Amino acid sequence: MFKKIVAWCVMLPLLFIAGCHHKKESPYNRGNDQISYERFLSEHIFAACMNAQHPFATYSLATLLKKPANDDPRYKVKFINGACKGRTVWTTKVILRTAPVGTGELPRGTVLLRNYWNPTEKFDQEKTDRWNIGVVTSNARVDQGIVDLEFPRDRNDFNPAREGIYLHNVRYILKPKAQDIRTFLH
Repeated sequence: MFKKIVAWCVMLPLLFIAGCHHKKESPYNRGNDQISYERFLSEHIFAACMNAQHPFATYSLATLLKKPANDDPRYKVKFINGACKGRTVWTTKVILRTAPVGTGELPRGTVLLRNYWNPTEKFDQEKTDRWNIGVVTSNARVDQGIVDLEFPRDRNDFNPAREGIYLHNVRYILKPKAQDIRTFLH
């Protein structure tokens, strides 16, 4: 009889905890699309997947496998999405750190990384497989959530492609520092 009482005393708190665990949601497990999107992008790097040697290279998300050594400046990366998904390559064309663009001032000539798909929905993780580098040409529509970018094709491109991109689809390039590749004066 004593063993049954001890067993019941041990099991009762465990049953109570198990029952409460499913009924109560932890405040730390709340879903937030923006946080999960930023976490997803910050856990990976951007590496040139297509046209890597050109200014109009297409970048995709990748996992960093090996940093450069003293005698070899290349990074070893494995792509997690895009046209190169699953491929492991050695490259020097990587963007190690980015940050989201807010609604603040974006001076003309600022170099940004933009999502090729330019989805209207914010924080769409499905459309993160193609990114290009663009240069800010106008911030007149920032109050509408749009920035105008140019996408130069080479160092002397006087007629680059231009597009209006939603602010939630562009990112600052923090590491390495990026600058406009064109050599003429603005």
